[in-house]
Amino acid sequence: MYYKQPLLRLSIYASVLLLVANVAQKVMAQEGLNDFDYWASLCNLFQSENKYTEAIEACDRAIAINPKDPVIWTSRTSALFPLNRYAEALVSAEQALKLKPDYALALTHRCIALSELGRQSTAIAACDAALTADNNWGQQSAAVAWYYRGVGLKRLGQPVDAIAAFDRAIAILPNYSAAWSDRCQVLAQLDNLEAAMTACDRAIQIDRHWETQTPATAWFNRGLVFQRLAQPDSAIAAFDRALALDPQNAQVWTVRGTVLGSLGQYAEALDSHNWALKINPDYPLALANQCATLNKLDQFAEALAACEKVLQGSLSGVDVALVWDRRGHALSGLGRYEEALTSHDRAIGLNPNFTEAWNNRSVTLWYSDRYHEALAASDRALELNPNYAQAWYNRGRILSSLERYEEAVNAYDRAIATNNPRDNRTLGEIWVNRSVALWHLRRFTEALAASDRALQTHPESFGVWYNRGLVLGALRRYDEALIAYDRASQIKADDPNVWIAKGVLLIQLRQLPAALSAFDTALELAPENTLAIQNREAVLQQINVE
Repeated sequence: MYYKQPLLRLSIYASVLLLVANVAQKVMAQEGLNDFDYWASLCNLFQSENKYTEAIEACDRAIAINPKDPVIWTSRTSALFPLNRYAEALVSAEQALKLKPDYALALTHRCIALSELGRQSTAIAACDAALTADNNWGQQSAAVAWYYRGVGLKRLGQPVDAIAAFDRAIAILPNYSAAWSDRCQVLAQLDNLEAAMTACDRAIQIDRHWETQTPATAWFNRGLVFQRLAQPDSAIAAFDRALALDPQNAQVWTVRGTVLGSLGQYAEALDSHNWALKINPDYPLALANQCATLNKLDQFAEALAACEKVLQGSLSGVDVALVWDRRGHALSGLGRYEEALTSHDRAIGLNPNFTEAWNNRSVTLWYSDRYHEALAASDRALELNPNYAQAWYNRGRILSSLERYEEAVNAYDRAIATNNPRDNRTLGEIWVNRSVALWHLRRFTEALAASDRALQTHPESFGVWYNRGLVLGALRRYDEALIAYDRASQIKADDPNVWIAKGVLLIQLRQLPAALSAFDTALELAPENTLAIQNREAVLQQINVE
């Protein structure tokens, strides 16, 4: 702040300035006020009330009267920062430094502006210069230069040096919430999670000196620590606290969605990503995450559109290989297998050790009935990550298609052992596919036990009920099997296979009219289905004989 004149004179101004702040527009319109100190003080007063546009106007009035005062240029610079007008702020800081080259506060402002403009190395040099300059910090201290030095180092990917800089800032100003919050973030990146949590908690407890941050930033960083600790519920709770303070933060919304997706809560995750995109429709990370979540919900056309929007726009902050792979997933879901393989190959070309892309390439090859190629891609995924549950699950499906059922059961067992136990949808799918493989091995009792596990984790799945009916039928528990088929047909009434299976079972129960009706329904859905036609004719013959 500006303190050129004696404090006595400023005290005379104080009562007048409080009144002026409430009628700012009238004051700004007055002509003939040619008092530099008046406008300089008004600039600082407006900043203290977070009225930054008015502050800049007041600073400009002061500068018009005396453009050679470095302090007013630094006041103008600090008013530009909250408005994210960093290029203008840099110009103001440079003007102050032309007038006073060793001005510590102006050098720090130069550091801040350069860092926000992406020029980190030059920014760090400016902060270093500030720390050896004239020690004129205004109402601040050397802590701010150390802090922004740390910010620059963090952005350059030098976490250890960044922490050292934040520690120097905290040594000077122990109640520096912004430094504690950034220290938390960087420690989390280094997997020093206990120390990271302590730093985040300290930032929140202090709740002072936030710079451009707010307590919402610390809550967000706290959520990231919980995410790394594999405590998703606590992470979501922390993100919710951040959003309560800053509901317009698109980054928090989409990271929250990612955590929900890891729990298999895809509808809730999609809603979170959609909120991020309402705030920023072109946010690349939110679009990429939206694409992934839509794939999980089998909304492949929408997923493809989201991924392609990412690839056609800014790629800032996204893993491009990941987007190409997710695009391939969407294309595969739409049955466009060759295009999907090309997209997966683009992903692998960008990152040859991309486990998920190798696995998804394997899935697309499996859908294309290219089982041996699919198995080779699956082998590569598991070579890269032997504990990748999705790859083991996929490998089991490929082996089942090759009628290598014993090996398939072993693959499903590995998938169950390594799968996220809270992802009920995927776990249910693994159990039901394990049940099918055991059914083919005629191990019906084990198959039913696997079906029971699938039912516990994914009770609304058509596949779970349909395959349960097959197993119960093989065990000659026909009444229970019929209940299972009825449940499956309620979930997915347009699948002809369940009506055919139900018809075959009704034949076993000697309920021929009901069996005929089931086959008729199957043929309405699939008029050329050979199995339905043959069974219907067999039922008609039996009815005629009787």
